[in-house]
Amino acid sequence: MSKASILTLSGLIILFCSCKKKDSLAGIDKNALFASPTASELKAIEIDWDKRDLTPTNINIEQTHAINSQLDYKLISFYASGYKQYAAILLPVTTTPLPIWFYVAGFSLNDPVSYQKIKTSKLNAIYVIPALKGQSLNITINDTTYKSPVSMGTRNDAFDGAADDIISTLNAVATIFKADTSKVMVQGGSRGGTVALLVAERDKRVKLSVGVAFASDLLALTASHRNDQTYRFQFLDALINGSISLTEARKKMIASSPIYFCKHLHKTQIHFGDKDDITPLTQGQMLFNAMKDLGKEDSIEFYIYKGKSHQDIGDNNPEMQERIRKFLTFL
Repeated sequence: MSKASILTLSGLIILFCSCKKKDSLAGIDKNALFASPTASELKAIEIDWDKRDLTPTNINIEQTHAINSQLDYKLISFYASGYKQYAAILLPVTTTPLPIWFYVAGFSLNDPVSYQKIKTSKLNAIYVIPALKGQSLNITINDTTYKSPVSMGTRNDAFDGAADDIISTLNAVATIFKADTSKVMVQGGSRGGTVALLVAERDKRVKLSVGVAFASDLLALTASHRNDQTYRFQFLDALINGSISLTEARKKMIASSPIYFCKHLHKTQIHFGDKDDITPLTQGQMLFNAMKDLGKEDSIEFYIYKGKSHQDIGDNNPEMQERIRKFLTFL
C-alpha cells in the first residue's frame, strides 16, 4: 500500500476502486438524489454544524517517546460525540505556544490503517496526525515505527464526520498543550485534502488550508461514480439498504463537498495533476472558479502539474513541496 509523507506528500492514499456495471441505485430517484443543493439545504447543514458539540472529554496522553532533545512523540486519546479517538502528536520541546499543523491522510477502502513516514529532527509547530473514525495509525519517524489503536466509529463517515474528528482533536490539543490557536493549518492529500478544506470552512481558527488531488464536489462525483465500491461505501450503501433516507444521503454528500461552503475559506492552496482520473483537474477548476465568483480569488492559490496523476502527484515534485512550504507561513 502507498504511504503518505509529511515532508514529501509522496504516495498519496488512493481513494477509489473498481466499478460494477449493474446500476446500484435501481429504483431510487437519481435526479432527486443528485440535484444541485438548494439554499435551504445549505443553510440547514450550516445550522447543524453549529449545533454539534465537539468538546473532547477524558483526554489522556497514552504514550510519550523522546525523538531527540528537541522533539517528543505523544499519542493522545479522548472521547468526542461518544467515540474514543486517537491522535499522534509531534511536540517540540519548548514553553512557547506554537502553531498547530494538521496532516489528514487519504482513504483506502481495503485498509483501515493510516500510514505516514516522517524524517525530521525539529519542528516549529505542533504537528498532529489524527486517527479518524475506524482507522489506526502506523507512523514511522526517523526509522522508528509507532502505532495506535483503532479510533471508534465507522470509516464510511469519511468526510463530514472526519471534519468533526479534526475539530475535536484540535480542541483536545489546545486543552492539554501550549498552542497558539490563532495559527492553525490543515493540510491533506486525496480524501485528506477535502477534509482539510471542510475544517477550514467550519472552524475560524484555521487560517491556512492545503489540498492536494482532492474532491471538491462529492455530490457530483458520486453521481458519476455511483457504482464504484468506495463511493457506495461512503455515501450510498445506507440509502440502498434503507437505513437512511434520500434526504439524509443528499445531506451527507453535500456536507462533504467544500465547493458549496467555500465562502468561509481563509487562505487556501490547492494542487492538481492534469492526468488525474480519480479526482480530476475539473474539481480544482470548479472550486477556483467558485472562489472567483465570490470575489475571493486572492484567498486561493491554484496549481496544475503537467503529466501528474492521482498516484504520483507527490513523487519527484519539488516545485509543489516548495510552494506548500512557502504557503505554510507559520512554520
